[in-house]
Amino acid sequence: MESYHETVYNMINQEVIEHIRQFIENEVRSCSMDFGCITPLYVYRCWGGTVAIDEIENALNYLKANNYGY
Repeated sequence: MESYHETVYNMINQEVIEHIRQFIENEVRSCSMDFGCITPLYVYRCWGGTVAIDEIENALNYLKANNYGY
């Protein structure tokens, strides 16, 4: 059984994953950007540092592992 903190952490991660998924889709639509160009540092800078870079990296790794196209 998950603790309250684990539940909150997983909810936050899902929000970051969804936000990055939308970000990737918007980047691909707006230009001819390759998925390989979307790095944790690139996302971090585009978002103005509002999300921790390790959370971004974990979300990108999750999307990559689940064949999102990244």
